[in-house]
Amino acid sequence: MCQQKSDKQNTAMICESPVCEGGDVQKSPANLLYNTNVCHTIIVAGSMAKRNLIKKICLIGDGAVGKTSLIRKYVYDEFDDKYLATIGAKVTKKVIDIENEYGDEIHLSIMIHDILGQARFENVHKQYYKGAEGGFLVIDLTRKDTLKKIRWWYSGFTDVVGKVPLTLLGNKNDLKDEHEITSQELWKAAMDMGCPHYATSAKNGENVERVFENMAKRLCK
Repeated sequence: MCQQKSDKQNTAMICESPVCEGGDVQKSPANLLYNTNVCHTIIVAGSMAKRNLIKKICLIGDGAVGKTSLIRKYVYDEFDDKYLATIGAKVTKKVIDIENEYGDEIHLSIMIHDILGQARFENVHKQYYKGAEGGFLVIDLTRKDTLKKIRWWYSGFTDVVGKVPLTLLGNKNDLKDEHEITSQELWKAAMDMGCPHYATSAKNGENVERVFENMAKRLCK
């Protein structure tokens, strides 16, 4: 939960990372509390507070479901239908300004980890999952086998990170004539894993910005 630190007479900055990316931390009064994946910079001036947060999320699922394309659409507003397999994990940074449910303004850096989709690299996956505070479970609506395997991805991810915000994405919703997965099946899978679900399209942008913004808000509760 994002917690407000208020002191009308003082300016304070709190960093929680071995390497802070939140600004001139060393030039300000600071308490350093080390954590491997999040940096909190809290600047209090009068009654106004501003926070800089860094959060890590992962996109997981079988190869060619569109994880990379979803990230490209969200971060760069680009789409390329040429498929290139992700090797290892690719990290993309997106910085946004949001307001949490308490009205606090937050400058959020989302470190988006695009995890390779080959199941045989399970041990490698677990290394990349460490420190994640949220995730997207991505399936391809035109390939039923990706739905059957998503529970395996879910189990592997939550075994490492525990209970974190998750969202199930049924991608390639623009290819409706080729769908092998129904909306009811998507809903049931999401219910089984206890997470919300959306149909998305990296090609036309359907729900892409919405799901990332919703995730951002959940990360800052």
